[in-house]
Amino acid sequence: MTNSTTIILTVLGGLLSSALGVSYLLPFPGFVLFSYLAALPLFLLGLGVGLRPLYGAGVIATLLTFLLESPLSAGEFFFFSALGPAFLVNRALLNREKSSGEISWYPASYLLRDFTFVTGFVMLLALGGYFYLTEGGDPQTLIKTLLNTLDPEGHMRDAQPILVKIFPVLPGFFAFSWGIMMLVNGVLAQGLLVRFNRNLRPSPSLENLSVPKSFLIAFALFFLLSFVGVGHLEILGKNGAFVLAFPFFLVGLGLVHRWLHKTSYALVGLTLFYFLLGLFLWPIVFVILLGILKPWIEKSA
Repeated sequence: MTNSTTIILTVLGGLLSSALGVSYLLPFPGFVLFSYLAALPLFLLGLGVGLRPLYGAGVIATLLTFLLESPLSAGEFFFFSALGPAFLVNRALLNREKSSGEISWYPASYLLRDFTFVTGFVMLLALGGYFYLTEGGDPQTLIKTLLNTLDPEGHMRDAQPILVKIFPVLPGFFAFSWGIMMLVNGVLAQGLLVRFNRNLRPSPSLENLSVPKSFLIAFALFFLLSFVGVGHLEILGKNGAFVLAFPFFLVGLGLVHRWLHKTSYALVGLTLFYFLLGLFLWPIVFVILLGILKPWIEKSA
């Protein structure tokens, strides 16, 4: 690929990423969904062309967001839409050549570990914002103020008790949602590149994922704090457990994939399984439990 082609792709990637990022400003409700794909052009560039075009496109998209919206929006785009792909693709493209000449790529389990660290960092940023907004006081006062501002006629007054309960886990939910969107954009980009034979590395496999033992210890501590902690410690426990459940969910998902691929009805089984995941809560809890118990399941198999 020539330098001029790379420059053109970098500029186009930045333009498209910025356009998707500000698509929610358009007067069409459905267009807000396109804003969740703002990282897709960056992942496509990184996983299909290389890191430098990704970095360049991220800077271009951030500057365009600054011009089209505001410095705050540009900062949000940079931190939550550009830095994520830059870091994750940087890790994904790590490789070394063996003595046999074969390329050994950065393992999927290491990618999951690094991805979890980044998601945890996003959660800590969101948690800092939560403590700043509540100023160490009762979040019920903030929720009441927000409802009075957003709903002066009082139509959502009955929702206040529910909002009070879920408000302390919003930082974890935000980080979890961010992680899901990064994962969706990255998987979608890799899938498209593989389809057209433009991928720089082979697709990582879900089936042999694992996480460090320290993750299980941290998850247990956060889970315990969510019940016995007081004040900030309880909130930290709830949000930390929420974020750390995600890697165990992916590990459990890989285990289900491996089991179903050994059967003659893998496609039907996976379709039914994902249908149940989208419909009910209990399969998600079951998959997280599978991910936690995976070392013992494999040892007894």
